[in-house]
Amino acid sequence: MLTHLVADLRRMHEGSAWHGPAVLEVLDGVSATQAASRPVPGAHSIYELTHHIAAWIGEVRARLEGNPPGAPADGDFPDPASVVDDTAWQDVRARLERRQSELMETLSAFDADRLDDPVDPKRRPEPGGPGSFRALLSGLAQHNAYHAGQIMILRRALQRSGA
Repeated sequence: MLTHLVADLRRMHEGSAWHGPAVLEVLDGVSATQAASRPVPGAHSIYELTHHIAAWIGEVRARLEGNPPGAPADGDFPDPASVVDDTAWQDVRARLERRQSELMETLSAFDADRLDDPVDPKRRPEPGGPGSFRALLSGLAQHNAYHAGQIMILRRALQRSGA
């Protein structure tokens, strides 16, 4: 079952996902100006969503390595007032790639027999329940697919606005 979860996480990130464009596919060709733009009032920017995806990939990896659940070390979302120039955009894209690579490396060493173990031993869920490693990995795939969809909507709004 671990190989199926790893394959889902890879497809959600790289491509050939059933749901539609994967994270890297929706980010392809996005400029720093577009990433910083807010074509939908009240919505996160592409830059903020990219940071968020990378941050949670890192947090899931930390949990797989035995760290207690918590907020991502990178922060959940960046400060909305952050300056997003070409350097900042390339940095967050590189962090996303690094976090995904680190996750895949961690998963290659993860014991599939632990999938139904609780992520937080203090809270004992039902086997395969919401607090298990299986649910954590499945949830990350769903999380990334959801945010890839948001980014696609933002890209379409940018196209309509001529940006």
